Amino acid sequence: MDEARLIRARRRSVAQTVAAIAAVLLLVGGLTFVLTGRAGSRALDAELRQVLTQAEDVDDPPPGDHLARLPAGGGAPEITPGAPPEVVRVLDGAVRRSPARYDTDAGDDRPVRVLIARRADGSVWAVAADLRPLRDERRQLAGALLLAGAAGLAGALAVAALLARRAVAPLATALTLQRRFVADASHELRTPLTVLHTRAQLLARRARARPAGALADELAQLVADTRALGDVVEDLLVSAAAEQQPLPETVVDLAEVARAVVAGMRGYAAERDVELLVETADAAPVRGAGTALRRALTALVDNAIGHVPAGGWVRVAVRREDGLVRARVADNGVGLDPADAERLFARFAHGTSGAGRRFGLGLALVQHVARAHRGTVEVAGAPGEGATFTLALPAA
Repeated sequence: MDEARLIRARRRSVAQTVAAIAAVLLLVGGLTFVLTGRAGSRALDAELRQVLTQAEDVDDPPPGDHLARLPAGGGAPEITPGAPPEVVRVLDGAVRRSPARYDTDAGDDRPVRVLIARRADGSVWAVAADLRPLRDERRQLAGALLLAGAAGLAGALAVAALLARRAVAPLATALTLQRRFVADASHELRTPLTVLHTRAQLLARRARARPAGALADELAQLVADTRALGDVVEDLLVSAAAEQQPLPETVVDLAEVARAVVAGMRGYAAERDVELLVETADAAPVRGAGTALRRALTALVDNAIGHVPAGGWVRVAVRREDGLVRARVADNGVGLDPADAERLFARFAHGTSGAGRRFGLGLALVQHVARAHRGTVEVAGAPGEGATFTLALPAA
């Protein structure tokens, strides 16, 4: 539905743009045709006036023109020898009229322009010029304008289609991001909400048959479920912000963030019998959003703990090296298949073992945060040999 609306909007934009350009081309072409035609007509009138002014007899007019002279005393008019009979008829009538300029038809599709003038000696002169060259020029001009207009419309159509596609592209991207975010939220929230709903139902049933103190464990689990649900929502929000909004340029000590993340997840690691270690420099400043960086490191540590068997270890090390701050999260767990490298950071792809989210929104979030901070995420490992994820960011 959204794609159809975008296509219709793009087509309307193209149609409106082409219509506007066509109107402009029509106006410019029409004005050019009219003004050029008038200029040609005025030039012909000036030429005819010059002919009448300079003519001494009717025997040798310019090519395409024919002259007639009616003496002051009257009598038969003198007309250029060899003039076609139709032109002779037109000129014979012209010299008997008052001075004027008019167009007429001399027959055989021969339009002529006639200019009549009276000289000081009382004689009346008339010149008839063939209008076909002028009309041919107008037809050629009209054809050239039509051809240029058609080419202009074709170019306008191509440019309008390109511009419309570029103009609509951000809307398509926004709709895609919106649908993806909704899909992310639906996918990630479905399981914790189901668990939460089921646990609440069980508690409601047991509350009728047990004293309140006997429900302490179930209530603690309910609290843990709500905390997990809150973590998922936080992941979604941070992911959306990393994709669509510029992050703040505040200085954040990544070493301090790493220590805080490890301290917060030691309890979870201990429950799984995983040793969680941290090695940091005195300071490792970067520019960005502390909340987003904390969620990214939390996702990496969560992934590592979920893929380490009991008795294993996860080590978080933050160092400043070559103008970069690198946060490495290494483990000695199940490792990963190099074949999974291409889809490693795809949303909602899952690994074949482990309880954490080695693949899924967690690592997608890490990648978004890294890119938003002008950094990268690198991964190394092999099946059965653990894995190392490195978040590299420009040092502040």
